[in-house]
Amino acid sequence: MEYQDQPNTGKLFTSTKRNEKAPDMNGKITIEKDLLLAMIEEAQGEPTITIKLDGWRKKDKNNNPMVSLKVNTWKPAAAAPVQQGKDPWDD
Repeated sequence: MEYQDQPNTGKLFTSTKRNEKAPDMNGKITIEKDLLLAMIEEAQGEPTITIKLDGWRKKDKNNNPMVSLKVNTWKPAAAAPVQQGKDPWDD
């Protein structure tokens, strides 16, 4: 059975450099369409979208170094709404 990437994850593998300008690593990341559409919606007309990534140094099945990637979708909790009126701690 062939290994399938999990949604919102990817891998970077060490490249065989053929020249000085070749990348040190290459790979891919698979992003769920719904997550990508939500990012586009959240950008609200901005010219760019920033995707946060988390990475772990690992070894592939042939013991070659690689970086395992995951899209960081964590968002801080929304602040509690400010209540109008008298402060309950006031006398």
